[in-house]
Amino acid sequence: MDKTILFNFNGTLLNTKHLAINIFNEIAGKYEYRKIAEEEIPYLSTLSVRDRCRVLNIPIYKMPIVGMKIKQRYQQYLPDLEPVKGIHGVIVQLKKMGFQLGFLTTNSRDTTSKFLINNSMDIFDYAHYSFNPFSKKGEISFFLKDHNLKAEDIIYIGDELRDIKAAKQNQLYCIAVSWGYDSKELLEAGEPNHIADRPQDILNILQSKF
Repeated sequence: MDKTILFNFNGTLLNTKHLAINIFNEIAGKYEYRKIAEEEIPYLSTLSVRDRCRVLNIPIYKMPIVGMKIKQRYQQYLPDLEPVKGIHGVIVQLKKMGFQLGFLTTNSRDTTSKFLINNSMDIFDYAHYSFNPFSKKGEISFFLKDHNLKAEDIIYIGDELRDIKAAKQNQLYCIAVSWGYDSKELLEAGEPNHIADRPQDILNILQSKF
């Protein structure tokens, strides 16, 4: 099998949304941002990053800084989190099918490694660690060049609209998953090749296409 499956990490392999929201609410008062109420989470997931910033009173130019502050704070919790239910079995099966596996993440190398080991998921062939969560297009391009991989041999799997856009800008086949940060409605706007509503759907899609 010459195909490589490249996963976005947070939101796709493990769901960090509620943890990220809790941490955001902890810092919101300090920076005069509006806290997120539990009942408005589904609504916010339908909005673009720019519109979320507007609703939460965050200047758009500060969003990368806010994102990094949240990421830095939840690194301590990451090793003890559990993967998305059902994703472990899918990862193992994809490996048995002959796919190469990789991921992109802004998490630290150490905490990511601990999470994978703790959950018996340390079977990836490629790992790409980046600093800026808002540079997906460039990071995917760098990943391809760094590992001498061709775009036509990559299947990208992510949970946000910006994942889909970055994948398309790099001419990658793209599967969006609806259990992460962005709603299915928002994902559909990006026109991915497929949308998976549960981990098993990833297997079904890949078995039928490849």
